Formats: sequence, C-alpha cells, structure tokens
Amino acid sequence: MRCAVFASTDTTTIIDRHDFTGTLLELIEEAQKYILKNIHIGMRLDGLYRVDVPEISVAAMREAIINAFCHRDYRDPDYVQIAIFKNRVEIRNPGELYGGLTIAKIRKGNVSRRRNPLIADLLRRIQMVETWGRGMRLILAEEPTVQFSEVAQIFIAAFNRPSYAESGRAIDKTIVKGTRPAQETPKKHPRNTKEMIIEAIRIRPEITMREIATQLDLTIDSIRHHMRMLQNAGVIRHLGSTKAGRWEVKG
Repeated sequence: MRCAVFASTDTTTIIDRHDFTGTLLELIEEAQKYILKNIHIGMRLDGLYRVDVPEISVAAMREAIINAFCHRDYRDPDYVQIAIFKNRVEIRNPGELYGGLTIAKIRKGNVSRRRNPLIADLLRRIQMVETWGRGMRLILAEEPTVQFSEVAQIFIAAFNRPSYAESGRAIDKTIVKGTRPAQETPKKHPRNTKEMIIEAIRIRPEITMREIATQLDLTIDSIRHHMRMLQNAGVIRHLGSTKAGRWEVKG
C-alpha cells in the first residue's frame, strides 16, 4: 500500500510519502491510521467526556478502505493508494468495477459483485463486510458528497474535506473586510487557529472563550485576539448575554 500527503489540491508537491507492507488486515488498519493522522480532527462533548470528530466519517472511510482491498484486481501489481490532498482524500485501488457494475448502479446500493470471493468470505466471517452490498449504502449515508470515478483502470473513492471549504470562506471574508489574510498569520499550531475556533463553535455554539483556550491549549488572550479578528471580519458573531449567550458562524 502506498500513502501520500500533498501540499495542495494536486500532486505537484509531496509533503509525506510512506509505503506499507503487511497482511490484509494490517494494511486496512494502517490506511485508516494514516488518514486520521493527516486530516483535521474536531471534538464534541458527550456529557463530561470529549469525543473526537474527524472531518471525514470514520465508518465511511473504513468501508471504502476495506472495499479497496476486497475488490481490487490482484493480477495488477500496482498498490492500493491513499492520497491526501488539501480538499479531499482519495482511496484508489487497481481494477475497474467488476461484473458489469457501473458507478450509477453502485450508488443505488444493494448491489455487490465479488471479484475476490475468498477474501470477501474471510472479511465477512470476521464481520468486516456484509454480503448484501450494504457497505456502499453506509458510505453514501455517512458521506453523501463522496465521488466515485474510474481512471486508467483504477477505481477511486474521493471524500471531500470540509476544513478546506471552511478555511476558504473565512479567508475570503477577511480579505473583503480589508484585514490581514488568515494564511499570512503566523501559526503556533499545526492547524490554523481560526479554523479550529470556527469548528469548536459549530460543534458547541454556547462554548466560552476560556473553554476554547483550554481545548486548543492556547492562552485566553490569544483566543480573544483571534475571535475579535473573526468578528471584525464578519465570520462569527455573539448572540445574547455574555454569560448565557451563544456564538454563530455566518455563511
């Protein structure tokens, strides 16, 4: 399996590349771990506990990874590939759709043709796949914007990354207001601080500045500064009283 992270929305610049070898089950786990390590992870509170919320559904992503290994053409020596771009994650496997299936047909769900019945039976016995084609329905239910394509005898499942669209909207609004673009702001965090603040507000609108500071491991003064810039840019606004109000992300 070959995995790579790219600096933009195309393959011009590679940030990281890693090839994995191992058993089928090991490679499925490594693929999932690699994606989660290189996409944005938000959070929500479930009672008193923090729950991580990746920007792409783990269930949909995992199903697509399993499908890539289960249905690939093993006569082709090429790799299963995980390609992580700024705006999407692509899971690619050698071999086009099998047995007369089309992308239109698989999007309808409840359709399954097995190119590799022994592998499919193994994964079914350990409850990683089902025999009724419900995996595609799960992917579409969890990630309705997923795009499927076939290029040069390679099947591709592409998942959009919401963080890319959100950062683009925030930057556009900042430029309109005449303030400094977000991408020029020095970053003290692997992710853009403003993006993470917006994400925290979307998840829990009643969150306080102090709670955001604790969550992001930043000072309260830093959070006040970034939130003031977001308010001035018209990206967020506060509704209600200081103690009992809530935040709203515009657009």
